[in-house]
Amino acid sequence: MANSVFISLGGNLGNTREIFKNVYAEIEKKVGPITKKSSIYQTAAWGPIPQPDFLNQVILLSTERMPGNVMSILLEIEKSLGRIREERWGPRVIDLDILFFEDQIHSSAHLQVPHPEIANRKFVLIPLVEIAAEKTHPMSKKTMAELLAETTDTSEVSRLLV
Repeated sequence: MANSVFISLGGNLGNTREIFKNVYAEIEKKVGPITKKSSIYQTAAWGPIPQPDFLNQVILLSTERMPGNVMSILLEIEKSLGRIREERWGPRVIDLDILFFEDQIHSSAHLQVPHPEIANRKFVLIPLVEIAAEKTHPMSKKTMAELLAETTDTSEVSRLLV
């Protein structure tokens, strides 16, 4: 049975749009077909380190794989594209996170699903609302549109034109 998985993409080093295209190809080859893509959004970087703005996007895909296996593949894809994990909230070539895996709640040392920060990140909520406004968070029971309306994140998130 195929599982629906929402994944966030983010990056602020290199040609991020080109990197996203490489991510799509790798995900489709190794995880499953992408069925929806949000627009790409630009957001100022978080945290104490001065760095370029981020580009962010959310994709929906279908997979036969299990959550831990999907996360392992995403980490491999990050590494193959040059991701080096040095500093929390530091600049990065690519960041791939599982946001939702069906309506499952999964908690391990390496993976939290749904992603615990969804409600606190406009750069995730805005693209989620674009492609799945009525998607309900399995823990809060609120839709993505409701979470966006309630978030305390005041970051500027700008949709990029193609």
